[in-house]
Amino acid sequence: MTNHGSDHGNSANAPAPDWDAIARFLAGESPAEEATSVRQWLEAHPEDRELVEHLSAAAVFVEPATDVDVERALQSVHARMSASDARPRLTLERGGSMSRGRRAFTVGALTAAAAAFVAFVTVRRGPAIVGPQPSAAAHTYSTAVGQRDSITLADGSRVILGPDSRLTVPGDYAITTRTVALQGDGYFDVRHDPTKPFAVHVGRALVEDVGTTFTVESDAGDTTTVSVLSGSVRLRPAGSSPTAGAVLAAGDRGALTADGQVHAFPHAGVADDAAWTSGRLVFHEASLTRVAGEIRRWYGVNVHVADSSLLDRHVTASFNGESVDQVLKIISLTLGARVERQGDSATVYSSRVPAIQR
Repeated sequence: MTNHGSDHGNSANAPAPDWDAIARFLAGESPAEEATSVRQWLEAHPEDRELVEHLSAAAVFVEPATDVDVERALQSVHARMSASDARPRLTLERGGSMSRGRRAFTVGALTAAAAAFVAFVTVRRGPAIVGPQPSAAAHTYSTAVGQRDSITLADGSRVILGPDSRLTVPGDYAITTRTVALQGDGYFDVRHDPTKPFAVHVGRALVEDVGTTFTVESDAGDTTTVSVLSGSVRLRPAGSSPTAGAVLAAGDRGALTADGQVHAFPHAGVADDAAWTSGRLVFHEASLTRVAGEIRRWYGVNVHVADSSLLDRHVTASFNGESVDQVLKIISLTLGARVERQGDSATVYSSRVPAIQR
């Protein structure tokens, strides 16, 4: 069992050990024939067997890594062996005298053995199992009732957050991915990056950008509406196939309804869908549930519907700075209904229901 290189040892023609084979033997990876050969060689060379035993004890504690750095691991083995009281006396000849030839052999043997053994064992062990690593904390932006806020993200994308809304941005945003979570309304002006697509999770919907300006309006349990001002997006249910849903281009409006269905409305004329970013509320055939959500966000008044038949009706109206009482009155006229307000609560009744006597 030899390395077919320089010969060192007690005599000029003594064969050098095959440290690669020894490494495989210690790691339990030798073929049967090679294992027998290594075992016989170690029995015939007790001094070198001592070196191997101590080297193995030092090397087994070297941490595995995905990329093997043999030089670093070798330094670690040297340090552990130097710190050990039982380290082998590698520079002494068997008779107690110093031998220049034997010293050259043993130091070279240590280097070759350590390099071969550490590299082999590290590779065979495979990558380290890394536990959960601390990551930067997510940042949450939120707005109060009637308040809007403008946010610039790390990649230069801009978000206008609607009233009573929340945007959660992960700590590693723009480093690995660009995915944010929205509750409420948001206007997104996204910097395009094909290597890190931008996505918004909102309720049960996922909105994926393809270099776009778009708005998202949502209410828990109701429809999530996306209006594309420029570029294009894909709107699909969260957790669905990447090709599911619909691709919306500039001028299109799309909606994910409570039943998980995606509906696309090409060329719907979406200019007014971003009007809220400048303080205007514009409703186009909006459900009463949708209108109630916006009134809560903008005015802090909770709207309750006493007659379920009103939920099938829709509102088309525009508001720009009117008081909540004026807004409620216009909505009631649009619906052919009656609204009664007490503090931060308002109830919508069918016009057929008699007024409550006070």
